[in-house]
Amino acid sequence: MKQIFVIAVLGLCATVRAQQVYQLTEPAQPKAIRSNHLRMGGVNPQGERIDVNSFYMEMAGRPVIPVMGEFHYSRYPAEQWEEEILKMKAGGVTVIPTYVFWSLHEEVEGQFRWDGQRNLRRFIELCKKHDMAVIVRIGPFCHGEIRSGGFPDWLFAKPLEVRSNDPEYLKIVKRLYTEIGKQLQGLYYKDGGPIIGCQVENEMQHSAAPWAITYAGEPKDNTAASYNAGEAMIGVGNQARKATGAEMGNLHMQLLKKMAVEAGIDVPFYTATGWGNAAVIEGEAIPVTAAYTYPFWAKPHMSRFLMFKDLTKEADYAPTRYNPEDYPSFCAEMGAGIQMIYGARPIVTAQAAEGLMVRTLGSGSNGIGYYMYHGGSTPKQIGGVGSFQDEPMGMPKVSYDFQAPIGEFGLEGKMYRNLRLLHTFLADFGHLLAPMEPVLPADWQQMTPDNREHLRYAARIKDGSGFLFMVNFQDHDTLRHDQSGIVKLNLKNETISIPVTLPKDESMILPFNLDMDGKLLKYATAQLLTKISERPRVGDGTSGIKGTPHYFFFAPEGVKPEFVFAGGRTFRPVAGFKSTFTYKGIKVTTLTRQQALNALKVNGRLLITDATVLPAADGATLLSLGNHQVNYVVYPSKQGFKTQTASVAPVTPQFEVKKAGPRRMSVSVTQQAASQVQEYFLRINYVGDVAMAFMKGQLVQDEFYHGEPWTIGLKRYANDLKTDPLTFYFRPLRKNAPFLGDLPKKAVPDFANGPVVEIKNVEVIPEYKFNIKL
Repeated sequence: MKQIFVIAVLGLCATVRAQQVYQLTEPAQPKAIRSNHLRMGGVNPQGERIDVNSFYMEMAGRPVIPVMGEFHYSRYPAEQWEEEILKMKAGGVTVIPTYVFWSLHEEVEGQFRWDGQRNLRRFIELCKKHDMAVIVRIGPFCHGEIRSGGFPDWLFAKPLEVRSNDPEYLKIVKRLYTEIGKQLQGLYYKDGGPIIGCQVENEMQHSAAPWAITYAGEPKDNTAASYNAGEAMIGVGNQARKATGAEMGNLHMQLLKKMAVEAGIDVPFYTATGWGNAAVIEGEAIPVTAAYTYPFWAKPHMSRFLMFKDLTKEADYAPTRYNPEDYPSFCAEMGAGIQMIYGARPIVTAQAAEGLMVRTLGSGSNGIGYYMYHGGSTPKQIGGVGSFQDEPMGMPKVSYDFQAPIGEFGLEGKMYRNLRLLHTFLADFGHLLAPMEPVLPADWQQMTPDNREHLRYAARIKDGSGFLFMVNFQDHDTLRHDQSGIVKLNLKNETISIPVTLPKDESMILPFNLDMDGKLLKYATAQLLTKISERPRVGDGTSGIKGTPHYFFFAPEGVKPEFVFAGGRTFRPVAGFKSTFTYKGIKVTTLTRQQALNALKVNGRLLITDATVLPAADGATLLSLGNHQVNYVVYPSKQGFKTQTASVAPVTPQFEVKKAGPRRMSVSVTQQAASQVQEYFLRINYVGDVAMAFMKGQLVQDEFYHGEPWTIGLKRYANDLKTDPLTFYFRPLRKNAPFLGDLPKKAVPDFANGPVVEIKNVEVIPEYKFNIKL
């Protein structure tokens, strides 16, 4: 018999009746899931399988939602790779996709380089060391804002059709794949290695890069076969019609995959960028999707990527050349950040990144990936004269920060912790979410980005259990307001009414009918974060009952947490460390949102700190920029939720600034050897247009002004700084600059006296490190 589960508190009835009621109805028939149509999967030496069906991926028989974070090894100093992999792991990333840029490895025809920060093999070995899975993106065309999309300059001089089935082109690509295969030998999943996937090509018959060999005023000549040259767009977008020679494009992708396998690149699954009618490999590769809320290649507008939809039926940037219902929705290129170009400097917020991903998970995606998750700096060409960056598109010559969750010099970006909230949830509960199908309100197609009055919501449901997803953020909109109402879930055997409050610019995921170790949580108005098991540990004073499950939730400011269990037992804690309640053998703690932003699991314990965390086997290293003292909480421990403090001796960096007029200066830094310092950072607060840094007469860094101080990691220049200063040039900002509308109002100066350039202040800040035991 169908039951009605409603709010039991009589005092709330009047409020409930006055509020807007929103409804969702569980489908009468569960989603059909198929697998025999896909030729994918693999097994490692331990007998653990990776399998892919039409809806989700399984690893060792357990549904998983992989978290993929793009990091380009060739754009980061090799001696710092390991530290950055650990930061990504602490951020909840489980898979690192990385491009193998052809031009960086074969700049001179026939001479392959795999040394230094081009050492692909060493990078993947470090990923293996830290249990980080890898997807190699082997091109030959990559783009990634690299000069000519990663095609070497010498390829332009050959009489052949790139990105086509031209035998001469395929012959050269085969040589490339063979060389890549040599570097990857023995590191595949089947060998016990971390490489679980491979992408061939990129945006085939959808997008291209401009050839770097061009002339001022000349129309850009794109890296596409001549019969597609006029159709290939710049960037990601909708493409309504199929490309000329679409069948040839599909065949080309099949040939590339066949050549990769022949080169030994044998992985459980292949991927192919599938948006905007791009070519795919039917049944043999997962078409991955993308979404950019602040694309630099389009005019600013309210996007639809904060609006719920069923991504298992219609991918973003539809139409597509494949049937989305045949594959799991893997969004491998989500724009949690974005690169700046000279003429456009869009700024992505942390709320935008979080809202985008809550919407995407709620819309049915079962694999999430970020482009970029970690920024970097593009290396120089041979001789240090030219740039490998995509200059015809207006890119900086070096910087590829991308406003990523981890920036160009390894510092946390503003959205790092917002996204970690979701990744921490997926690590413990992704196996529950993955089989749940997306369910939308009946009027979802009538919702528009500028609608600020109605709640944006969807659910993922399986057998009456699930999660409610809500988003109250919209890119390019500053006029949103707090929302509230009742979400009525019409399930097959009951109706559950959940009172919801969603503050402005917040996004939330709420559970319903959640099995908490045998106790049924009917609903909670706080967001589920993670779960630990409290066990006594020798010598640490832990007093918890052996195996006591402890669930952690969090609530934003303005949201009143409420937990209702089967039978009507209700708890209404005040968020914070004192909120813990016990119910039939389980513990529940509701953190504040700020506490949750600072929380992660390390070795089965909850670590809460505002420091950056590098996990270790017996504890963690904490990093803090400018603070020689950090606070942290470890739970469970003998201190419980009591704050602990670690401190080291402060260091006063020695540096000298010499200015030469308003536009130029040099900075000499004496980097003291101090065991408590991880790295020194140079921070320059300035106003200008373009900033450039030189070392030994070579351009080594640059930045496009966007209203924030320029912070440069100095570890990579440590040897050169012993004898030479960093020198700088700042171009003035003009009142007719095309990007001023992208900047915060406070970042736009007064142009009453003409163009503006000002170096306000310069400082060198130590990043302190603290080793703690857990």
